[in-house]
Amino acid sequence: MPASSVASRRFFRALFLLLLPLLIAPAVASAQDRAQALLELEGVQARYHAAYAPGAVSRDAHQLLEPADEAVAGKALQALDAAAARSFDVAASVAAIQQEVAAAGKGGAAPGAQVQAAVARFSKLRADYAAMDDAGKQAFFNRERAKPADPARTELLERMAVADLREVDFSSQLLLSSVVKQLARGNAGQFTSLPDRTLDMAVDTLWSRGITSPRPRNLLTVAREFERQVTQALLAALPDADVAALLAWRNDPQAAAEREALVGSYRAEVKGSGAVAIRTLVRSWPRF
Repeated sequence: MPASSVASRRFFRALFLLLLPLLIAPAVASAQDRAQALLELEGVQARYHAAYAPGAVSRDAHQLLEPADEAVAGKALQALDAAAARSFDVAASVAAIQQEVAAAGKGGAAPGAQVQAAVARFSKLRADYAAMDDAGKQAFFNRERAKPADPARTELLERMAVADLREVDFSSQLLLSSVVKQLARGNAGQFTSLPDRTLDMAVDTLWSRGITSPRPRNLLTVAREFERQVTQALLAALPDADVAALLAWRNDPQAAAEREALVGSYRAEVKGSGAVAIRTLVRSWPRF
């Protein structure tokens, strides 16, 4: 091969390698922008913090205890609080979820200015609602839910993952509260005698099986529906132009894969951290 041809190929190869990061960077940035906007739309960071920040896990587990267990569960709840604080890392989990969503959204266009503005307005609506007292929330809910059903808002709600994420949170709360009940009732032996691997497999089986008991299943159905109803009220308060922009965005070719990645990674983070919390709780019991 002529020396000039070799030199030419080397030049173009070197040029390609030089420009490759510049070619890849916009696609990576677009995927990250999409993921960040989706997490904000779904309220993932606020949701994860509310459910798994220090003190939140034991608080939610306490709410699911039966009256007969409340009087004796104080020590077990205190132990769960300490174990959960060591196991759940809100910032790390949210970052991991965003990375999974970004990987699923590669190739999609970055959200436009209208979408970003709509996401910001919806996020503010959610934060304002969360800051209201019970009377304010009820008044807002009644006012917005009284508006006629709107096909665009109904379709956008169907594209969102809020109910599925709430199911993950409720399943975790139920599992952790069940462990607390057994410890409070003096049945710690059924956990402490298990090797780590067996204990992890038992937790994995419980997650795979899902909630089957009638009362918890009914509570889960209520939790999912309440999440949907509140989100529907928030969407009703959003301007029509914002709803149209968000719906068009969530009908992108990448949207379904991003939603699946969001739910899957959220579940994986909660499940994994919860399993560590249970193992830490059981192995430390009853030294708290």
